Amino acid sequence: MFLPIVLSAAASLAQPIEEPVRPAVPLFVPRGLPVLLDGRIDGAEWGDAAEIRLAHDVRLLLKHDGRFVYAAVVLPAPRVFGVNLYLARDGAAGAYLNLHASARLGERSGYGKAWPEWRWWNNSGWTANVARFNGFEGQRFLPDRAKEFQIAMARWPRDGFRISLDIETSEGTASPVANSLHADGRNWYVGRLSP
Repeated sequence: MFLPIVLSAAASLAQPIEEPVRPAVPLFVPRGLPVLLDGRIDGAEWGDAAEIRLAHDVRLLLKHDGRFVYAAVVLPAPRVFGVNLYLARDGAAGAYLNLHASARLGERSGYGKAWPEWRWWNNSGWTANVARFNGFEGQRFLPDRAKEFQIAMARWPRDGFRISLDIETSEGTASPVANSLHADGRNWYVGRLSP
């Protein structure tokens, strides 16, 4: 069960931190095979990915194939949910990219309080699986266990990156990233892609 997080007014007004403290060990994203973006995770498909265990038993899987970076946010049990994936260049202050996958895809670039409107279905250079519709009566969306992203290298931050995420459910929004770099009012993992 995800616990909703209530952001304080101070957190929503946070300005970018120019020189955040670096964690001791950066995340290393290995080279691997492409995946099918279907919300189903198995060892054969994601066995060559880096895995980070987050709070609430959420897992983040990352790998790349030289053309795309693949990211999966995996929940402990199926449910209807959306993911906001945040990407930024490591060491760079200013705006970062927010990729959203739920029943629709969208993106925006900003930080703290300075977020523009969503650009829905403007997912140039990236895609993800979306919630599957289940008719007009009763339950409207089928639960998924994972949101899988495929992001073109041209959209991925070069020379080191920061990544964060939050999960949206009917109970609210939770940020399972903890005990990591803190900047711009959120926690981040810092990493590099393997050659």
